[in-house]
Amino acid sequence: MEKNFALNEVAVLGGDHRQVMVAEALLALAATVKTLGLTGLPQLPRLIPAPGLKEALTGAEVVILPISGADDRGIVRTSDSAVRIKVDAAFFDLMESGALLVTGKLPSSLKPMATERGIRVCEYAEQDGIAIPNAIPTAEGAIQLMMEKTPFTVDGSSCLVLGFGRVARALAPRLLALGATVTVAARNPEQLAEAAQMGCEPLTLTRLAEQLNQVAVVFNTIPALVLPAALLQKMAPETLIIDLASAPGGVDFEAAERFRIRAVLALGLPGKVAPLTAGRILATKLPGLIKQELSRQL
Repeated sequence: MEKNFALNEVAVLGGDHRQVMVAEALLALAATVKTLGLTGLPQLPRLIPAPGLKEALTGAEVVILPISGADDRGIVRTSDSAVRIKVDAAFFDLMESGALLVTGKLPSSLKPMATERGIRVCEYAEQDGIAIPNAIPTAEGAIQLMMEKTPFTVDGSSCLVLGFGRVARALAPRLLALGATVTVAARNPEQLAEAAQMGCEPLTLTRLAEQLNQVAVVFNTIPALVLPAALLQKMAPETLIIDLASAPGGVDFEAAERFRIRAVLALGLPGKVAPLTAGRILATKLPGLIKQELSRQL
């Protein structure tokens, strides 16, 4: 038996144009979609901007935050600078008991607050159906940043990719196609073998220090401190680091500045460089994900 989604109220909070597309897509599932902290909304029946957080959350069986979720302080990014959304105990108190909170990711410190109030949390940023297609605009955006911030071409450049997950698998072949020499550093021997088969130079992370002074651009995809001060001081000044890992990234940014290394924490690239594509990914995938999560409650 399928849940009657037309009876649901949904709240879409914060985010950018991607969330606008998500809100539109959810009109097919919900009787009313309420929004807060979003600009650029189309004027559509049943798509209702809420005057405040209480009005947005009251009655909503499903609450959707951006793929960026909330930061360590619980702050949700909004495209409306006049609106501040913070996920905390007061936020969860306003939610309906038994409601579903759908977000890219949520700090672990906030999850017990949800559980105590009978609120289920669905984190989707790392689900393959969303993460794999999102890796493509992330990779393209990273290459665009490299082009903007270096005085040389990608062709003939020496690049190092740290990690070999979804983003790195999308990034490495695109760098190779543009003529770069690409080294991939990872711990997993199977990943290194896959990178070598792709045409990259494999490097175990334990040997990272040996190669850092031989590359012009480093792309980090590992969400851990893989480039501390001790390794950064081995790099040539003016080396460019593009950190694609989730906040706070994998670089000691203060040390990088001391050593005159240019380090950029490049968060949310899909929404910045390809908002239409990124929005379509979420608008296509999230309704089905929400149906799946709600069906578990039946």
